[in-house]
Amino acid sequence: MSQSNYSNKMICSLTSILTQANKFHEVLSKDDLWSSCYGNDYLSMLYLADLHNPWLQNKLFFDIDANKGYTIASWLSIWMPEKNVDPKSLYKYLSHILKINDCGVCSDCNETILNTVQINNPTYKRLTIHAFEPMKSTYEILDQVRTWMNLSTLYVHQLAISNSTGTANMKKCPAGGEVCGLITNDDTARNDKVFQTPTVTLDDFIEQKKIQQKIDLLKIDTEGAHPLALQGAKKLFSRKQIIRLLIFENHGISTWKTTSLLTVIDFLGKEGFICYMLGKTGLARLTNCWSPVFEVKSWSNVLCVHREEEHL
Repeated sequence: MSQSNYSNKMICSLTSILTQANKFHEVLSKDDLWSSCYGNDYLSMLYLADLHNPWLQNKLFFDIDANKGYTIASWLSIWMPEKNVDPKSLYKYLSHILKINDCGVCSDCNETILNTVQINNPTYKRLTIHAFEPMKSTYEILDQVRTWMNLSTLYVHQLAISNSTGTANMKKCPAGGEVCGLITNDDTARNDKVFQTPTVTLDDFIEQKKIQQKIDLLKIDTEGAHPLALQGAKKLFSRKQIIRLLIFENHGISTWKTTSLLTVIDFLGKEGFICYMLGKTGLARLTNCWSPVFEVKSWSNVLCVHREEEHL
């Protein structure tokens, strides 16, 4: 199917747009954290969709701003259950061994992935994860978590993903803190609350590491620098080496102050993605089904699927 035909097929009717917008507004009025702390059923769906495809068994995941590693623990609980790693066991390690009593802002340590086929599955041959964490104190925690997880193909990088390769200023956070990000031109912070961090674009990182495999899941949680991370991946988006699933935060901090979500959705649509607002109880389609009600500046999350991945 051509891209134009696919796009036409995916356009919502005016009735559908209004119905979805009203439903979204209703859901948020009852639960303003509906998309802030979202459900992880999409991970189970990815697992199940690929389960019987032998050419999709070598998985490649990117966790940008991985923090303490709760997302990685969720991934391992599905794709490598024999490791006996999940968010609850990670919390026990953090609290008992590292003395870090932090469950995550969305109670990540209590996250349970519903997966009826969560067994030791010999068909999955390899799981490679690149995790990025620029904050030195948090990076050191994550590196200890890496050792505890005992996965040789988990690589932890003390780098910030941005739209240029070099250095940038970043706000300091306590070890394991989740609300500090790169400082943009309109941000202010005391000098003693700022440090310099190395930055790299996704394009440069992929080239440096000579990665040619499809990226099965790219998660971006950069506390406001998400548009910058996407800008630094233009070559990657234009290559046949596609990103299958992309998830990122949307809110009103840092670069999101001056970047509309619609602009990002339109950009990703041109790069082959269909995007959805991701919440606790489901999805609301944004691509070709847009309503101004989605231009929220409170914490929310967006999940995008590449059009070539029709089975997803």
